[in-house]
Amino acid sequence: MIRNENLAKFLALLLLTLMPCPIRTAHPAETSSPRPLPVEDAVGALGFANLMPVALSPSGEWLAYTVKNNRRSSSGDLETWVRTGVRDIYTGTDIWMTNTQTGELKKLTSDKGANFLPVWSPDGHYLGFLSDRDGSGQARLWVWDSVRNESKMVTDLDVKYLGQIEWTPDSRHVLIPTLPQGMSTEDYVKRSISPQERRESEEGRSEIAPAVILYRSSPASLLEDESKTAGPWSLDIASRDLSRIDVVSGKATTIVHDQRIQNFLLSPDGSRVAYTVLKHFKNPPSQQEMFDLAVTTLSTGSQRIVAKEIELGFNGLFNWSPDESHLSYRTYGPEERRFDCFVVGLDGGRPRNITGLELQRSWPRHTSESGLWDASGEHVYFITNGKLWRASVKQDKAAELTEIPGHQIQHLISRKEGLLWTSDDGKSTTVITHDEARKQDGFYKIDLTTGAATKLLERNQCYTCTNAFDRQLTAVGRDGQHVAYYSEDSQHDADLWMSDATFSHPQRLTHLNPRFDESKMGDVQLVDWLSDDGDRLRGTLILPADYQTGKRYPLVVAVYGGSNLSDGFSRFGGWAQGPLNMQLLATRGFAVLLPDAPQRLGTPMADLAKSVLPGINRVIEMGIADPKMLGLIGHSYGGYSVLALLVQTNRFQAAVEMDGLGDLVAGYGEMDKDGSSYLSSVEEHGQGLMGGNPWQFRLRYLENSPTTYLERIETPLLIIHGAEDTSVAPFLGDEIFVGLRSMGKEVEYAKYRGEGHSPLFWSYPNQVDLCNRVNAWFEAHLH
Repeated sequence: MIRNENLAKFLALLLLTLMPCPIRTAHPAETSSPRPLPVEDAVGALGFANLMPVALSPSGEWLAYTVKNNRRSSSGDLETWVRTGVRDIYTGTDIWMTNTQTGELKKLTSDKGANFLPVWSPDGHYLGFLSDRDGSGQARLWVWDSVRNESKMVTDLDVKYLGQIEWTPDSRHVLIPTLPQGMSTEDYVKRSISPQERRESEEGRSEIAPAVILYRSSPASLLEDESKTAGPWSLDIASRDLSRIDVVSGKATTIVHDQRIQNFLLSPDGSRVAYTVLKHFKNPPSQQEMFDLAVTTLSTGSQRIVAKEIELGFNGLFNWSPDESHLSYRTYGPEERRFDCFVVGLDGGRPRNITGLELQRSWPRHTSESGLWDASGEHVYFITNGKLWRASVKQDKAAELTEIPGHQIQHLISRKEGLLWTSDDGKSTTVITHDEARKQDGFYKIDLTTGAATKLLERNQCYTCTNAFDRQLTAVGRDGQHVAYYSEDSQHDADLWMSDATFSHPQRLTHLNPRFDESKMGDVQLVDWLSDDGDRLRGTLILPADYQTGKRYPLVVAVYGGSNLSDGFSRFGGWAQGPLNMQLLATRGFAVLLPDAPQRLGTPMADLAKSVLPGINRVIEMGIADPKMLGLIGHSYGGYSVLALLVQTNRFQAAVEMDGLGDLVAGYGEMDKDGSSYLSSVEEHGQGLMGGNPWQFRLRYLENSPTTYLERIETPLLIIHGAEDTSVAPFLGDEIFVGLRSMGKEVEYAKYRGEGHSPLFWSYPNQVDLCNRVNAWFEAHLH
């Protein structure tokens, strides 16, 4: 239940088949100390900043990346992000570089401000990045000069929304998104997050305006263009200029003025820039965004829309063809079901469907958001349902190239923007796969002629758990012979590795958190069971760090309805990092179960009991869990999942519900000050699984709301909520506490001032307090 403006997502996890249960053990040298994982170490760990690229220098000598120090990070709301250009997930960040040959480490920025998004110039002379280190409180463009070994701020223009840096081929200019020219920061903030308030003030009915915000709706208004901005969040946040900056003189030129630019790419020769423009939501309660695709010629400033009203994912992705004659994009998003690839020429022709895919009954797993061109510009490669497909720009039908038995292809690797990484003179490519049975990622080589697949690397590791978008998972050297990638496993946090194209001798380049080596982490094991409906399900079981065969332990179940949390088997901590790292519990003597929990339209609450409770029985039958010491924890929709289980069973002795809701009707009526209503779209067409509004399915909303049965809860409950949560409003947490308190139930409520929806992005002191509070709650009730 994460809002689009946070652009953070919990994993879309997979339902897998029954296989033997592998157990992964830590290296003896790393488990000599029996100490629990300190909360301060887990929460204050260094990590790779989300949504940031790994940048290999053109020579391949230096690898640049963004490191986040959680002790320096600070929480922030949407207004802070809009005002400063620095999201909360970018606070406390620095630019580091590692020499790929010697291992030498350089810290380009020195623990001052936010420093993120490193991008090399084509000649390797400069490393561009964004920073607010000048003390202005605004994200601005900086460059590090590799010859002079010094950094400087290039321009005082404020970078806005999703930061992006595009170098021109001559390494002299940079394109960045900036505050619209002539607009003050205050006016930008008002327009971006309070469009209703803006419209009312513009009417100017009197010199002394009343302190009122007016919201309007009528049947006719649904047909007006202005109403198309209505939806689960404001689209005006993407409004910005596109500016070209001379990195030597600092001179700025406005290329595109004041449009909702979601993504932009320079053509390979640098003469034109293409960009996607957010237009509106497909329908008022929908999360499907509609875009225009436009092109501007830099020399003349002429602009032209080449594709209108197209369905794209939240990132608005597209790619240039190698010869710059075409743009390609793939229809994508929460309401898309065909996922076709289109190409459109710059000569004024209409977009042409080159895939002709069949209608998908449900969202296809492991499906790429965009396609990649081959070097010839004749084919586009993409992934659907874990299979590699190829489309020809001269035809209107794609063909499946290959699938790998027992594996899902989940990521194509690009050599540079939009271009597939190939070797053997273009005859093969390398992809990242996922082993459905053993829950591990791998690198496989694919013959582009025959489709034959060859395993290159599989080591019970995850190569896709760090970062959030496919485009930031890897970096390929200019020579095409080396690749940098992230790697982690259940007992070791993420680090960057380097390999040649054969992956025969990968080398670790970073070791961000050596203190983790001092704690013995819990081993992991896959367990399987049958749901009450007869579906075969699986779960990741993290054993206590001091596990002894035959001894029973308290079990904490981390739940998130609709997801297959068993996919966390190769993820450090099983669930997430920082305060949600489940090794914090495993190193304190708890077993932790992360179960698959599929749900169906109209019956999400009952489905949770049918899937999760049999999984708990399985761990008890194995002789691991003590049936009298069961705990439950969940965040966001996982918080709803906790409440849904508590009103159906009294088997749990303690529970923690974070940033969730129990009242679907009240959640449907949640509204932000800008008039947006996020939860209504979630409940109608998202993970809420209601299939419509409360007036269409009155009984369905009531029957699936835990508040309807709140009197049934006998389990001691700790409620945690961010006081500034704009995804699940705090009043929905208040409602649960007030109801349980009125009935004399055992309940505690911790509301954190100034914090938003996800504890992963809370301030360091509040994250530490949250961990200690959760640990103490389970210690008191389960030990």
